[in-house]
Amino acid sequence: MPAGSMWAAKSLVLFLALVLFSAESKKNRRNALHDYQKMSGIIIIKTESSHKVKTKVLNNTSECAKRCSRNKGFSFICKAFYFEESQKRCYWLSFNSITQGVKRKSDPAFDLYEHKAFIRECIVGKGESYRGMKSVTRSGLSCQTWSSMFPHEHSYGGKDLRENYCRNPKGEEGGPWCFTTKPEVRYESCDIPQCADVECLTCNGESYRGPMDHTESGKECQRWDLQKPHRHSFRPDRYPHKALDDNYCRNPDGKPRPWCYTLDTKIPWEFCAIKTCEHSVVNDTDITSDCVKGQGEGYRGTVSTAANGIPCQRWDSQYPHKHKFTSDNYRCRDLRENYCRNPDGAEGPWCFTTDPKIRIGYCFQIMKCEEKTSALDCYHGNGETYKGKVSKTRSGIACSMWNKNIEDLKRLTTKHPLEMSTDLNYCRNPDGDRHGPWCFTDDPFIPWDYCFISKCENSPEITPFLPQDVYPPLKCSSNIQVRIVGGHNARPQEASWMVSIRFRDKHFCGGSLIKENWVLTARQCFPSCKPDLRNYEAWLGTVDVNGRNSDKNKQVVNISQLVCGPKDSNLVLLRLGRPVEISYHVSFLKLPRLGCKIAEETNCSIYGWGETKTPGSDGLLKVAHLPIVGNERCNEYHGGKITVKESEICAGGDKAVGACERDYGGPLVCEHSENKLVQGVIIPGRGCAIRNRPGIFVRVAYYTDWIYKVLLTFKTWEMQQESSDRFKTHDSGNFK
Repeated sequence: MPAGSMWAAKSLVLFLALVLFSAESKKNRRNALHDYQKMSGIIIIKTESSHKVKTKVLNNTSECAKRCSRNKGFSFICKAFYFEESQKRCYWLSFNSITQGVKRKSDPAFDLYEHKAFIRECIVGKGESYRGMKSVTRSGLSCQTWSSMFPHEHSYGGKDLRENYCRNPKGEEGGPWCFTTKPEVRYESCDIPQCADVECLTCNGESYRGPMDHTESGKECQRWDLQKPHRHSFRPDRYPHKALDDNYCRNPDGKPRPWCYTLDTKIPWEFCAIKTCEHSVVNDTDITSDCVKGQGEGYRGTVSTAANGIPCQRWDSQYPHKHKFTSDNYRCRDLRENYCRNPDGAEGPWCFTTDPKIRIGYCFQIMKCEEKTSALDCYHGNGETYKGKVSKTRSGIACSMWNKNIEDLKRLTTKHPLEMSTDLNYCRNPDGDRHGPWCFTDDPFIPWDYCFISKCENSPEITPFLPQDVYPPLKCSSNIQVRIVGGHNARPQEASWMVSIRFRDKHFCGGSLIKENWVLTARQCFPSCKPDLRNYEAWLGTVDVNGRNSDKNKQVVNISQLVCGPKDSNLVLLRLGRPVEISYHVSFLKLPRLGCKIAEETNCSIYGWGETKTPGSDGLLKVAHLPIVGNERCNEYHGGKITVKESEICAGGDKAVGACERDYGGPLVCEHSENKLVQGVIIPGRGCAIRNRPGIFVRVAYYTDWIYKVLLTFKTWEMQQESSDRFKTHDSGNFK
């Protein structure tokens, strides 16, 4: 190759390398916002002419922060800025909120960002960046002004050496210091505390709100409100009560101690080194022993079985499940014996189970403290005769006046509305709902709900009322088949009704699409009736929940609402954020008629993405065929240890085939009159797929009336949004 050509080739390679390096450097460039502390909806107003302001239109807060940190083009030292989102305008300030004479004002159009170096009185490392206003040494001596040569001459100078404030211009050991005004003492440390020591940790640091913003290895923390360099789900708007401020160390997910994402592209997160308080203090008002308050983080009772009846594993044991939830790692969480606890801020108390195939079991059978009602206030039968004065739903929402809901009531019952006019807003059962008294509410998101009343002891069980001309015995669906004129039958793909319910992009439960925007699943998938649904979504039209193959038929939809079923039903309905598109790959599963029964030995099918014979799951949808077992025979199979209720249905036999973890919520599907019906919902049992131990499912036909009542009365999302504009006192967390 000629020398000229070789030189040109080398130059091209060098140029490409520089371009790639420049692109990578730009990608990994530190965002100047990490230097600032944010206060939303706040501006500060100058009161003196010495307070300077400069303004300019810029695209975003990152550009504003960059200009402020560089201090270029200003006639003053930039200490703070606020940003007007609507106008895309920055306002740079020579003052901050602690400047004397400055006034603070609320204004939702602005966000105030203050340079941390000028407002916090603590340091990280040697404190080279400290720009606070302390001017007294550790022994109480006043600092000499940096511009003065008396009583001590020196050669220090620079724009940051202002007044007589403590500084560390050369990054020396001992932190910020100053020359003193005492001739006998030339200089002395100012003893400014480390940010790690400003606030100590109690327990696991869930309540830590201190200013530490570096990890234990010295890496700077990433801001919680930024997604670079690491994408994450812990956004401040999603967790408003976790104090995910700026880039300070926090513990939003119940880890052993506070942590943060780092600015190191190769290390996503690290723990922070923060001193522990000498005495950990627990809020006694949250401690309960016989009921669950909130999410149950303070539950200290002795329940030691999960809701599915499986005994809990001891916390100090690593068998059958290895874990890190030990008393040493989770102080103040009372991880004694094998009692149900909530050490990590989950939806409710839980435990590891003693079944090797079922890792975690939730203890949602423990009564909520707000559900504890007086034994004197109860109802008999289905509560049609209840005439008490309870006027609050089970989720704590006040009941609406009956006379305000006459038109809605007419859709549910033939009972004359005037008969309800004297009942004010008391809980009643005008439509004969066999699951108990209920009431309307003024909440547009929850038009009605069951009430805060228990069934009286020894009250008889209610059997579905089945008129022979409407619901023939054992007949679960109509023989009528719909035909399209001028068209042809298009049979949906097998299991096209299956829904993968996902939390933080991981499959954890199955569900059945029963309407374009409604999914039926198990309550065990949501131990609380009011979870934060922003981390949940539904996948439809796919058989691979690991997402390894691009699937053009897959539909991904957010979950907008959760409606818990009647008490002890183990059911929930999920409203999707939008109706799905019905196709060959996505269709809904029909519901059975109320109270219908399936004949024994009828072959039905279960579907799910759960565990198989080997530990773990390959993420592909599986189907298993099981015969229906009558309740009496099912009791015999289980050796009389349990009694199958009328609201349950059994399926299984002499083969080790059945449902397991991550199958929960999926359907038991039976065919009748050429219609596939969801006859059961998979719930946790005593073990996975055990020979001669039929699985127990929720009998959907026992709750069909509740499902249809929800579908009929809960408004569309668009109607809810319109109503919520008029509903000024709505609490969006009530049932979501």
